[in-house]
Amino acid sequence: MDGLRGIAALVVVACHLLSVLPGIGRVVSDDRTAPLSAAGGWAVFSPLHILWNGTPAVHVFFVLSGFVLILPFTKAGPGRGWAPYYAKRLLRLYVPAWASLALAVALIVLIPRTESPLQSIWADMFVVDPTLGRVAKDSLLLLGASTVNTPLWTLRWEIAFSLLLPLYVFVALRWRRFWHLKLGIVLALAATGAVLNADWLIYLPIFAIGAILGVERDRIRDLTRRWPRLIWLPVTAAGLLLANAEWISRGQPVPAVEALITAGSTLLVLVFLLTSPAKKLGDTAAAQWLGKISFSLYLVHLPVILACVTLLRSVSLPLALAVAAVASFGAAELFYRFVEQPAHRVSIAAGRAVERRAGRKDRRDGVPAAGAPAVCPEAGEVRPAAPRVRAMAGSTSGGG
Repeated sequence: MDGLRGIAALVVVACHLLSVLPGIGRVVSDDRTAPLSAAGGWAVFSPLHILWNGTPAVHVFFVLSGFVLILPFTKAGPGRGWAPYYAKRLLRLYVPAWASLALAVALIVLIPRTESPLQSIWADMFVVDPTLGRVAKDSLLLLGASTVNTPLWTLRWEIAFSLLLPLYVFVALRWRRFWHLKLGIVLALAATGAVLNADWLIYLPIFAIGAILGVERDRIRDLTRRWPRLIWLPVTAAGLLLANAEWISRGQPVPAVEALITAGSTLLVLVFLLTSPAKKLGDTAAAQWLGKISFSLYLVHLPVILACVTLLRSVSLPLALAVAAVASFGAAELFYRFVEQPAHRVSIAAGRAVERRAGRKDRRDGVPAAGAPAVCPEAGEVRPAAPRVRAMAGSTSGGG
């Protein structure tokens, strides 16, 4: 799963690099009739687009977040309250996000973004004045993101999911025998959200899909263990096709295409979870390194790309994009070491401090320590009465 997260982050970077090109950038900015070279046409309107299609990559991030955050609740153990979880999780997300926003502002001040015929109209959309009010609004995360550092828009849904995690845990751990029905319901909710153009109803069910898959992962393995290996070829193909449904032709996407993308992204997560070839790909050193820095890469790559393009486009746009790619990975590694890792340590320390304080308060009030596991009546399984919680190793949207 770490490797898959890293591959998804790489796809997002590729998406933003290619979108700087004038022809491709015009097409992805909703002008599907814009002329393209033969190579550009193949890159956009063919299955090759899945290699740089950022939308399904974000859907994969959301499925993985639901999957990973639910895992501690599937194991028996001493219970802990929700306060330590919230302290850890919110610091884990907010501190790197704020640091990436500060980096974006600093780069805009040093290398002001400007419109240019040498780049795409897509890149021109990110010309912005980082006013105090705009940056303050972006820093809240729950109100979306401006074009100062646009990838922060996904943190809105990561934060919402993190705050609502008790509800997701309840739904995922209850009515276990009806897990197929629950998956169908959340997919239907996502489709309804796509039809109504309601972002909250598009994205929040995706986390529920991941949570249900995380709880039922062993059951799903047992169901698919006897499948012939060849059956995974059409499953993988279906996942790639559905995830890329928005770009299968020059025509406008079908209504509720976001639901098809969600279904395809879910199939791809299952492929990585259940098939040996995909697991081997996810376990390669390169994929694991990308997985390690995925959240940092996701947060910092776009401001770095735009700064490099602004600085070097007059010399050569291909050179600017090559330098931007290298600089993005270098910046992500440094950001991981000096921002994300320290933030992770701080979040763990904060969670422990909250836990100790809650424990002292419980002892003063005569409340018993969080206790013995309870049996889930639907499945006869053992799970914590007040489950142990830990922060996710890698965040969201690039992340985790």
